[in-house]
Amino acid sequence: MGRSTTKESSNLWNNTLSEIETKIGTRQYNLWFKNSRLISFDNESLSIGVPNQFVQTKIRDSFEPLIKDSIKHKTGIHPTINLLVENNGNAQISHMKMADIIESEKPLNQGNGFISKRQLLLENYVVGGCNRLAYAAALEISKPGPVAFNTLFVHGPIGVGKTHLLQGIWNRLKAESNAISAVYMPAENWTNEFVYSLKGGRLESFRKKYRGVDIFLVDDVHFLANKNGVQEEFLHTFNTLHSLSKRIVFASDAHPRLMKQLKESLVSRFMSGMIAKIEPPGFNTSMQILRSKVASTRKKIPDNVLEFIAEKFNDSVRSMESAITTVQAYANINKVRIDLQLASDTLSELHINRKSVTLKDIEDVVIKYYNVSRNDIHSGNKSKNVALARQICMYLTKELTESSYQEIGRYFANKRHTTVIFAINKIKEKMKSSDEFRSYTENLAKIIKKQ
Repeated sequence: MGRSTTKESSNLWNNTLSEIETKIGTRQYNLWFKNSRLISFDNESLSIGVPNQFVQTKIRDSFEPLIKDSIKHKTGIHPTINLLVENNGNAQISHMKMADIIESEKPLNQGNGFISKRQLLLENYVVGGCNRLAYAAALEISKPGPVAFNTLFVHGPIGVGKTHLLQGIWNRLKAESNAISAVYMPAENWTNEFVYSLKGGRLESFRKKYRGVDIFLVDDVHFLANKNGVQEEFLHTFNTLHSLSKRIVFASDAHPRLMKQLKESLVSRFMSGMIAKIEPPGFNTSMQILRSKVASTRKKIPDNVLEFIAEKFNDSVRSMESAITTVQAYANINKVRIDLQLASDTLSELHINRKSVTLKDIEDVVIKYYNVSRNDIHSGNKSKNVALARQICMYLTKELTESSYQEIGRYFANKRHTTVIFAINKIKEKMKSSDEFRSYTENLAKIIKKQ
């Protein structure tokens, strides 16, 4: 098929829109496609104008395969889809995803401290039955003068507020006295700096830097698993600080006893002080968290919308924040009022695709279809079949859950986040080059979501 005439292209696009409306329903169609328009179409690419970045992101992430399948069915062509944000009639390409917008609200680590676009303070930490003990422990270890314990280990599932507690402690101690030397950082950053210092002959400087602080706060300490040399150095740092009665706070996804491939001596140190678990929030705590989030943005949202989010997304604080941000963003950009119907429609795919799927769900399906063992997936096995299965696990995890690259890497053979990004990009490239592989992978995703 050569370059289409304007009329042919217009008819093709109108037919495609009609098919999409039939498949996704009129309400979803009006939300995401009503204000789109065809800019151009040829053998290689289809350019579509959309009103804003939010719609651009939603169509790219949720409906692009549907568009491609419809065009291919009608023309035999599998075009590249260009979604162009039109400002005053001018089309501009933007590659920022809504996930990136939400991600930009998270604290940014920098050196010994961090810059936070959201001030994570103990004063604005929402307390409920799920986190009361951990919060009380954070207040104790951050108070001036003598404290009941010098070591605190906070653990709980992803996205329940562990990082907020650690940074809240850091903020309170720094507010008490700028003379306090306090370090907050994820364990991955500490590990990387140790390795670079070791290779660069700066180990003594590294040790002096971290063994001389007044308070040492380390997030995601489960990252140390299976890194014997790093664990040994971390243990010596802990022992030095502990012997000087310095304050030490750790956070992890798991209880010390459940962290695999960790030296027993390090587990023993982690358990030497106060241990506090944070559970996912219940309904009442979820409502408090949502009201606090809404109050900070000064945007009014009806209680029935907050109740809907509290019921559907209360597996973690992160899920709720993502849901409320998505609803507010859509309403603000499109200048519409937030109501229950809008929230239900806007969040329907987020709830279906991400709420109920776990990493184990994904792993169970993939190992069955690729005929590999669970041990293979979590090992360093680099055989072609195992590597491909692992890469597909990583790709589907990013597509179907809220897990970050770091979290995915830790789960699948403790890989670095850069390895995860590479794996996901490999699968995306393979899906683009092979319709059969793309169809197979999309079918796996459907099977996982139906479980």
